[in-house]
Amino acid sequence: MSDLTLEEVAALAKAAGLVVSDDDLLEVTHRLNVTISGIEKFTHPALDTITPLPFRPLEDVNDE
Repeated sequence: MSDLTLEEVAALAKAAGLVVSDDDLLEVTHRLNVTISGIEKFTHPALDTITPLPFRPLEDVNDE
């Protein structure tokens, strides 16, 4: 994936209801791109072979 631009990050922030000042936009863009790059490198070799388990919120478990 190519790096997000300042304009794309500004649009994403606005869509999420976040206010990012012009002074912070460069830093936020850099950090977001570094985070995405790190996530893209993450692999789990057996992930496709694991059967998903149902999830029960802790509130449901504690009520029993």
